[in-house]
Amino acid sequence: MKISKIIFVTTIVMATAAMMSRESLAEKRVRPFNRIVVMIDASGSYKDHSMEAVRKTGELTDKISNTISKRHEGKDEIIVISLDSIPETIWSGTKEELKSASPQQWKQRLEARSDYQYCTDIENGFILAAKELHKEPKATNLYLFAFTDLINEPPAGTATKCQPVTLPSLPSADFPWDAFADVETHVLWTPINQKQAWFEAVNGVNLGANFHIHSKSESNNIQLNAPPKARHIMTEEERDEGKARIQGAARGIGKVVLYGIG
Repeated sequence: MKISKIIFVTTIVMATAAMMSRESLAEKRVRPFNRIVVMIDASGSYKDHSMEAVRKTGELTDKISNTISKRHEGKDEIIVISLDSIPETIWSGTKEELKSASPQQWKQRLEARSDYQYCTDIENGFILAAKELHKEPKATNLYLFAFTDLINEPPAGTATKCQPVTLPSLPSADFPWDAFADVETHVLWTPINQKQAWFEAVNGVNLGANFHIHSKSESNNIQLNAPPKARHIMTEEERDEGKARIQGAARGIGKVVLYGIG
């Protein structure tokens, strides 16, 4: 076999192996996407800020819905949770679907929760947010925007009777901090004493770098930006599979070369 033919066959084998490796990896992995939870305190204690929270949420969702996704990118998921006596997911969808929802519609969604406004189950709200964030398929990046005063007033037997509040209201020993280790979290319109108490708790579990609490005065001026586009980060399994395919191709090339020389 002539040297030129060996080079030609080698090139074809390498190109085919590389293409097969990329296609195989692409089929196995989920296209990169962000999952964003917006949690709005719909309780009576937060009523003075509920409309501002709706406005801020509208600004954030507008920014998310106006970002353009490329064909190879996954669609960001947005989940809205009402934080009240019985925290529940009241909306979920893609950023494209957000374009059809106006601030007035968000206001109406929250007003429809008026029967639940008497208490605020903060911890179960965060537990629900964690479950939504970590559900399958796994998102590339996780974000939580919580509009709440962080005052925990869970129901005491009924949805209209709350447990007594001790201020500042602190997270319990069972708060699921581990579930937020990989979540970029922003809590807004929190009273300063509540921020101080939670700030110490957050730093006590070493989450200060990604669990941010903003006081009332800070929240009035803060600009919420849409999360950046998700980018896929190759895993060790994907690297090992790609390496194995390249090594297999190299062995095939070796056989071609030996055959040509022989």
